[in-house]
Amino acid sequence: MTVAKNEPQLPEFLENPKRTDVVLMVLMGVIVVWGFAMIPLRGWLLNHPLAYDLLVGGYTSAVISGAYTSDGQGTWWVYLLANIVGAVKWVPIYWLMGLRWGHDFIDLSVQYMPRVKSFLRRFLGSKSRKSIAITAGLVPLAYLPGPVPANIVNAVLGLFRLPWWAVLAYNAACVALVNGVMMWLGYLHGDQVLAVIEVVNRYLLWITLGLLALVFFRAYRQANRAR
Repeated sequence: MTVAKNEPQLPEFLENPKRTDVVLMVLMGVIVVWGFAMIPLRGWLLNHPLAYDLLVGGYTSAVISGAYTSDGQGTWWVYLLANIVGAVKWVPIYWLMGLRWGHDFIDLSVQYMPRVKSFLRRFLGSKSRKSIAITAGLVPLAYLPGPVPANIVNAVLGLFRLPWWAVLAYNAACVALVNGVMMWLGYLHGDQVLAVIEVVNRYLLWITLGLLALVFFRAYRQANRAR
């Protein structure tokens, strides 16, 4: 008597990966490692806005760059160009993941959010101008504080088979708009922003090291329990 297995089936790109799939999975690992590597560098990056823009490219680095510009330390358009490069550097990878892996990648990305997964399943059921327009409208929000993830949005645009260069150019334009405003705010309130940076610099490194130590300690303790 055969017992039916209820275990979920692995996506094709995980069960029988091709060379392109392996490359994309390696790049996904690089993105994760990159994100963790930026954590202990935050204190240093706060004092090096150009590097912050190139390596991270978020709205925080844009505000800080504007503050340094107001103090005569750097040129705004150089900071903005660096910020755009830093913000969109992973966009082609997310686009290709959506193009190649399709719904499987979206499902894996939101597997612990059943309501979001169900909504995306319905939303992605048909490729229409309306669904493409809604997805494109979410791109600027992905570069603001909030729950819109840039990786999912750009993967969906890849799933819709939009040209990669158009997706990249549109993301760059959205970053220029959103982070340009953030940089302007940093310029207007430069003194206050720099004062906050000075306070943060005193404690951020020690807080970061403490958090990393806690992570390693918990991992060590769980490994000992597993034995």
